[in-house]
Amino acid sequence: MLSVVPDPASGDNDRPVAGEASLIDQIVCEGARRMLAEALPDVLARCLAEGR
Repeated sequence: MLSVVPDPASGDNDRPVAGEASLIDQIVCEGARRMLAEALPDVLARCLAEGR
């Protein structure tokens, strides 16, 4: 994931540090995780039914 590393000399310490996800990144990741977790059983059942 692309992150911005603030320059401590500039006094700009409000921006995310490498390795820290912003709140919006955390929300998006959680939403994606939930959608995948919900879809996985249906996809697996479909694949098994088709003999894949």
